[in-house]
Amino acid sequence: MSIAKVRKTLTLDPELVEALGDDHAGLSSTVNAILREEVERRQRLEALSALLIRLETERGPVDQGRVTEFRRLLQ
Repeated sequence: MSIAKVRKTLTLDPELVEALGDDHAGLSSTVNAILREEVERRQRLEALSALLIRLETERGPVDQGRVTEFRRLLQ
């Protein structure tokens, strides 16, 4: 089953295009994959933000001392 595509014009840095080669189908595929990853990243951030808001509503404000402690541990 073929998925319909939308044609758009992009302006890219020449060194990026050169690094990916002259295969325009390959370039489109690469850009599509990168954009898909970005959309998924934004969706995860939005879901995490909603979760944090819900937890703060249910359990009260975040203890900034604990945040600092966990950040230190994660470095």
